[in-house]
Amino acid sequence: MTESYGAFAWAYDQALGRRFFNAVRKLLDDALERYPSAVKTHLDVACGTGIAVRYFADRGWQSVGVDASLPMLAVARGRMARVVAGDFRAIPLRGTFARVTSLYDSLNHIKDRSELVAVFRAVARSMNGDSLFFFDMNHPEIYPEVWGTSEPFTASGEGYHLEIDTSYRKREALGRALVTGWADLAGGRVKIREVHEQRAWSERDITRSLGDAGLQVVDVIGFDPFHELDSLVAEGVKMFFVCRKTGARQQSIMKEEHS
Repeated sequence: MTESYGAFAWAYDQALGRRFFNAVRKLLDDALERYPSAVKTHLDVACGTGIAVRYFADRGWQSVGVDASLPMLAVARGRMARVVAGDFRAIPLRGTFARVTSLYDSLNHIKDRSELVAVFRAVARSMNGDSLFFFDMNHPEIYPEVWGTSEPFTASGEGYHLEIDTSYRKREALGRALVTGWADLAGGRVKIREVHEQRAWSERDITRSLGDAGLQVVDVIGFDPFHELDSLVAEGVKMFFVCRKTGARQQSIMKEEHS
């Protein structure tokens, strides 16, 4: 784990991780109420700094997270989250979980459809007939609208500063983010410079990939975490998916959608 990666993980948690989770919390609250489970086991895929793991654990769930980033996991362990290192295409955990999540548009970082199907298959192996998978992905129309702008996103706070300069290549449906800044760690101020890429996936391609992995969509909920939609020329900001294994029975206890 390099100091630069450790600095980014800490600054990301402060600037974006907490902010996004505060916005998604109500969506999770509503999903857990609408789809209740007698079994309280939870897996967070691409768990990052462990905020969702703590959220479930604080509500009495046996919760565990998996992520490939050791710096992110170091921050998660400081949050007293139960996390393990691993590739989410081959989740290194046995057994199944009643609820599986993947948040923070983590799956948009997957750029190849075969890789997306591999992740969904790994998730499916961690589910049984009563399990549900909750995840969010960016609506494809936000990439030219948000990632395609010339003005960088900036965030500063006690002990950190981040600048995220984004661009979007429509032909490849790829967004690119150059992340620069600094964070104050125990050893002093550490510079940050990283490049991240995301793919703009359509709802159709996501649904097809889920189907190829043996999962089916129960619901798709439009989600605007930072109330941006009124200022954008786009149909949506994020898509929140609720999925189950293909052929699994419907949840027996569920609030009526049209009461």
